[in-house]
Amino acid sequence: MAKKVLMELKQVTRNYVMGEVTVEALKETSLSIFEGELLVILGPSGSGKSTLLNIIGGMDLPSSGQVYFGQEDLSQAGDSKLTGFRRYELGFVFQLYNLIPESAL
Repeated sequence: MAKKVLMELKQVTRNYVMGEVTVEALKETSLSIFEGELLVILGPSGSGKSTLLNIIGGMDLPSSGQVYFGQEDLSQAGDSKLTGFRRYELGFVFQLYNLIPESAL
């Protein structure tokens, strides 16, 4: 029995403009994530891992390419659609999780 594709990225690119320089953080990346799959993303510093995770997590949009969650295209989604995606469909644990100052604890 074939596993269901949960998320698919097709030729995703993400560019950042920094002054007069355009940084290509992610270049034509395609990826399929299947139901029940454990996925590890490895690479050297600056290789686009965080950018990829931000796009998968709905915290950033690609400069080009398509991002699908099931049959839903998130590539051009607005803030409310991405907020719903993050709220109801996805769990995200940040590497630096200090979102609340220690002094408030």
